[in-house]
Amino acid sequence: MLTVLASHPQLDEPAPPESVQASLLYIRRTLDAAGRLSSISGSGMVGVGSLALVAVLVNMQVTGTPWQTHSVSALAVWVALLAASGAITAISMAGKARRAGQAFWSPVLRKALWTLSAPMALGAIMTAALLEYSTPELLPVAWLGGYGAALTSAGVVSVSPVRWMGISFLALAVVALLLPASAGLALLAAGFGGLHIIFGAYIFWRHDG
Repeated sequence: MLTVLASHPQLDEPAPPESVQASLLYIRRTLDAAGRLSSISGSGMVGVGSLALVAVLVNMQVTGTPWQTHSVSALAVWVALLAASGAITAISMAGKARRAGQAFWSPVLRKALWTLSAPMALGAIMTAALLEYSTPELLPVAWLGGYGAALTSAGVVSVSPVRWMGISFLALAVVALLLPASAGLALLAAGFGGLHIIFGAYIFWRHDG
């Protein structure tokens, strides 16, 4: 019996560190791919909402709205907001992922971007169509609806407040369809400003930043 045990010393030896690390890395990647996007930054969303309120103020005080003035500068305010919001979201998410010791460019983030991109692209196509056929008064419907559909889709692989925020945007799109065009700017402020701030504050409180 002693001879048999002596011939199998590997039974008493721990696994090589390299093997343990490889197994842990594989498990972590698997969980990342199958998990939820937890790096959504509440503070970043609050920043986006605050910037949206500034955009609304610029439309009110300086350029007018795109559906009232038909000016390029009025529309450019919202294009600039879109670009700035993307940058703020990416930077804040990267910071949150770094603090949590997670990879920013993870499989679940790529999955979320895929689900987000189609509704956003549809919103852009609808915007072009409304401008082409001179019906810009429906822009708030297209923007709120497209963004709401994007968030609702991406919320499937993210924290639940993202999905509920998307549903809230879709509800505002319905309201924008029913109300006169004069209410469009107030609804954009309520959606891109108010909802971002409210849900962002909730995510900051409940989901660590």
